[in-house]
Amino acid sequence: MLIEIESELFKENGKPRGKIVFHKGLNTVVATETTNNSTGKSSFLLAIDFAFGGTAYTEEDAKIIENVGHHVVNFAFDFDGEKLYFSRSTATTNSVNICNSLYETEKTITLEEFRTLLAQKNNFEDKTLSFRGAVSPYFRISHKSSKNLAEFLKGSIKQIPRNSVINFEKLFNRFKDVEAEKKNADDAKKADDTFKDAIKRNFIPSGIKSDKGLKGIQEEAEALKQKLFDMSKTNDENVIALDAKNAEKLKALSQRYRNAASRKTKLENKINIAQDSLEGISSPTSEELTVLQSYFPSVNLKKLYALEQFHESLSSVLKVQINDEINYLKMQLNEAILNFESAKNEYENALPKGGLSKASFDDYGKTYFELQKLYERIENYHKGKLISATETQAKAELNSKEIDVLISISEQVNQNMADLNKLIQKGKWKNPILKFTPPKTDKANGISSYSILSGTDAGDGTASANIMMFDLTVLHFTKLPAIVHDLFVRSELDEERKEDCIKLYTMETEKQIFTAFRSISNYSPEIQKIIEDNAVLHLYTNGGELYGTSKWVKNSEESE
Repeated sequence: MLIEIESELFKENGKPRGKIVFHKGLNTVVATETTNNSTGKSSFLLAIDFAFGGTAYTEEDAKIIENVGHHVVNFAFDFDGEKLYFSRSTATTNSVNICNSLYETEKTITLEEFRTLLAQKNNFEDKTLSFRGAVSPYFRISHKSSKNLAEFLKGSIKQIPRNSVINFEKLFNRFKDVEAEKKNADDAKKADDTFKDAIKRNFIPSGIKSDKGLKGIQEEAEALKQKLFDMSKTNDENVIALDAKNAEKLKALSQRYRNAASRKTKLENKINIAQDSLEGISSPTSEELTVLQSYFPSVNLKKLYALEQFHESLSSVLKVQINDEINYLKMQLNEAILNFESAKNEYENALPKGGLSKASFDDYGKTYFELQKLYERIENYHKGKLISATETQAKAELNSKEIDVLISISEQVNQNMADLNKLIQKGKWKNPILKFTPPKTDKANGISSYSILSGTDAGDGTASANIMMFDLTVLHFTKLPAIVHDLFVRSELDEERKEDCIKLYTMETEKQIFTAFRSISNYSPEIQKIIEDNAVLHLYTNGGELYGTSKWVKNSEESE
């Protein structure tokens, strides 16, 4: 647990405040002002978040550095009797100092290493769960968190809902139950995206958009097939005249001719792509090419990787080097053309005399290759449909498995929230229900929709009470070390439920709860005593602000 925090800029009436000491259970920050005057309540909660590896304390929205300048924050944790001391400078937020008990730096580590250390010391069960991914949603502080309580799983204002749900599963150590399905769905999506991108970049031919388009290509292919049949039939006598030996020879020459043609075409394509690169056309990544090969084993990855590497260096290589590469490819192409012409001539000379004319040969070859391209486009269309169907199926399996896991977690959470709700106005209000909703489309890759509702009651006061019960439940059931509630979490609570909800904070005696109060004079003596008995910091105007000055006043309604 966090046991203390201090900074040279935390002052009272011009003098340093010294160490601010914390304890298990509820820790309150109490301000005496009855208006929205800024005293530093939210800033102090952000400083606590800073000690837990956060960065919002130094970000522009908080305006702390803008108003008081850069400074060092010292803090210490106690992990089962092991005390560890650290310091962080607001000027170097990506590093953390490991200190002795006098806060003298002994070693400096990265912020990520510090967060990993906190995850280890708090015994997180899912090793893929980052420390900030775990705690951030439950550190609800102005300038850091969304004040829209419907987004209660978001760790930051910008976090996407899908990642919020995954972190929630990891916090309850249940992500392992859907990890395989998620990987399959992610791999299937990657394959589908890569396939579509390869078509877009003309690395594989297709261009068929629908079954209707497929039908048109199939009809075109049938017409070419019939044309080849008719051309062959015209020369049946010559074909029949071939003996077995000559037929075998012709077959080998035909194969050589096709190989030479393929070699020539590939070099022409490489030259075209290299020339296009001079105009800024991007190339696929190694990862994309690898996925592409899994669906097209015949793709020459070695050459494509070479081309990719060639493209990746364009930003730092002079155009003359690109032209040198093109010239080299053209030299190879010239050799390939000679080989192609030789193979073509040898194949033509081997044909029976009086058979296909030069013009007929060219027409036959052109028609043949046109037909092969159509067949390839048709095959790629079917492959694309299969890849898309595989992705849809993988997503469906993930969604089905994941909703079962989330329902299981929700049942545990809802039961505990129901128990807490009985303590508020003697169970007068309907129980809060955590619910996850399956996606409406089979294109959705996992669950991302969630809510907490109490029947049809969508009031702000109910939302505040529900979030308090939810956070306390998560704190109870998981390895989460603490929660932080700024004023906005309770600001909409109605008078009926306010004091009973505050009493819920006192039920947690092992982990930590940090929260702030603007003025406590309107509470009952019982609640005032709870708040004061757990106070770690008192703030007031005209010298008693967190930074010892009243010059810094924010416009935010509920801020410091």
